[in-house]
Amino acid sequence: MRVRLILENGGHAITKRLHLAEAPAVGSFVLADRERYVVSVERVAERGEFDVYLREDGDDLSMQVIPETHLAHIELMKEDGWEVDEEDELKAWLEDRLRRQDGDEPVGQN
Repeated sequence: MRVRLILENGGHAITKRLHLAEAPAVGSFVLADRERYVVSVERVAERGEFDVYLREDGDDLSMQVIPETHLAHIELMKEDGWEVDEEDELKAWLEDRLRRQDGDEPVGQN
C-alpha cells in the first residue's frame, strides 16, 4: 500500500512516500528516518494512497530553534527521501534569520 508521510516542520510540510503492507492506524508508530507517531490518516482515492500525518518530536523541535541546524536537518531529511513543500520559501526565511542573527538584532521565531 502506498502512503505519503507528512511531517509539519516549521510551518512547512515535509513529505515522504513509502510502500507499507497496510495503512498505519492512528496512535501507531511508523519507521521513516526514525520511529514516528501517527496522529491522523486520510485516504486519498484520486491518488490511490493514504496521507499519514506524523507528530513532531523533541528532536524535530530542537532542530528548528537554531537556523543553521534547521537548514542542515532539512538537507539530511532530503537525502533520506523526504520532500519539502515550499522549500525555497522555507530556506529564504531561514537564511534571513541567519543574516539577522549575524548582526546585533535579536532573532524572532516568526
